[in-house]
Amino acid sequence: MKIGKLAEITGVSASSIRFYEKHGLIPETRRQENGYRDYPEAMVSRIRTISVSKSLGFSLSEIRRFLPDDPSNRIERADVILNLEQKLVDVDQKMRDLREIREKLVDMVAYMKNPDSGGC
Repeated sequence: MKIGKLAEITGVSASSIRFYEKHGLIPETRRQENGYRDYPEAMVSRIRTISVSKSLGFSLSEIRRFLPDDPSNRIERADVILNLEQKLVDVDQKMRDLREIREKLVDMVAYMKNPDSGGC
């Protein structure tokens, strides 16, 4: 299938698909005689996996680590669960960090509004 069709089916732009190929998230595909890329059906699932993973906050390097080398192979459910659980741990830590930063900002705002209060 041509890149335009793959983009249409997956909802991912052709330029993003080319970017994923360039950076090893999808294997370099064969080209037709006219030079157009010809993607196999298995690429639809792989592109969707990359897209959903990005929307969940996974970096491209994290995504690359859990994608199978062969796009026709399915990702093992246990591997997906493990990666999702680790991402939850990461998100929880970020939330704690952001709450701490927020508290400091609130304290700083209060101090700046009333520097004689002895805060900060």
